[in-house]
Amino acid sequence: MNLLEHQGKTLFRRYGLAVPVGVLWPQPLPISAGGYVAKAQIRAGGRGKAGGIRFAENGETAGSAAAALAKAEIGGRRVEAVLVEERLAIAREFYVAVAIDRDRRCRSFVLAAQGGVEIESLPADRVRRVPVDPLIGLRPHHLRRAVAALEPADKAVAGALSAALEALYRLAQGEDADLVEVNPLTLTADGRIVAADAKVTLDPRAAYRHGAREGFAAADGPAEGEEIERIVAAAGGTAVPMRADGNTVAVVSGAGLTMATADMLTELGVPLRCVMDLGGAPVSGAEGMVPVFEAVAALAPEVTFINAYLHSSLADKFAEAIRAAYGRRPFPGRVVLRLLGRNAEAGHAILAPLGFEVVEGFVDALETVARSARAAGAREAD
Repeated sequence: MNLLEHQGKTLFRRYGLAVPVGVLWPQPLPISAGGYVAKAQIRAGGRGKAGGIRFAENGETAGSAAAALAKAEIGGRRVEAVLVEERLAIAREFYVAVAIDRDRRCRSFVLAAQGGVEIESLPADRVRRVPVDPLIGLRPHHLRRAVAALEPADKAVAGALSAALEALYRLAQGEDADLVEVNPLTLTADGRIVAADAKVTLDPRAAYRHGAREGFAAADGPAEGEEIERIVAAAGGTAVPMRADGNTVAVVSGAGLTMATADMLTELGVPLRCVMDLGGAPVSGAEGMVPVFEAVAALAPEVTFINAYLHSSLADKFAEAIRAAYGRRPFPGRVVLRLLGRNAEAGHAILAPLGFEVVEGFVDALETVARSARAAGAREAD
């Protein structure tokens, strides 16, 4: 269950982490000498680049900005609410998260001394991880290592960061959160540590332990990303929403190839909206592919990359399923296809009349997708 930012900040306050003073529009605005920031509440990242965050010098312009955002769609998503907060005087920004580490089977701190940017854009050596063994729990040495990764300027800042990290870990444990992310966690000009943003994902399987969470009613309905996940799951696959402002969707066969495709497209700077692992859909024929294409059509991407390397299925049979499904549920934009496996040439011939751009090499296909995504982005900018 993905919480909206203001819901995540409600939890932050509950666990003792400072957040900016703010209200949900149209409640009366707090007094702020430094101006305001109006923030669209959607269940996806990338809203800043998509116009979902607006700054204002006074209450009147803040109200106008909030009213405009309330009627807007950000990255194709309906704005569910608008949070208006005091504008912080920021001296420094950090990236901090507590996430489930599937490999180590524990929670880990994920940290970077540079915040306010997409964590994927940072070099790997600038991102630190501190795993916490659940059998011994959080200990002072974990916090010391985590704080050191943030490179604080002095002991006072280090102590404040330690308290914030401890609060975030307690929240993750206490609320059964899969992810608690603050980007940025800020050091203000007056020396406070304040969470300027909040991304919290709760494990729905643990909801029975928490009863009705007050103020979280809006989190109960499925967000667009969760609806896409449900549709693809019904076909036997998995969908991972990425960026609200993304213009590209990747539809891939197999978990390993899916991860490699997502990683390499991200490295090439492709703004991915969603990545879908087909799972068992290829062996289900057109009936398995139609729900997948329904999900793609709902996202309306500029570029779709179908990347399938089939081992047990015949490529021509899979191509027939794609053709039938695309005929029943076409989607907009350019389609780049990489299809390998037995009878792949026959599969290419089946799909050629659909206008898909067939590229056999993995690197060549990735570069084609990247060029197409850049071209689409340039058209939108114009």
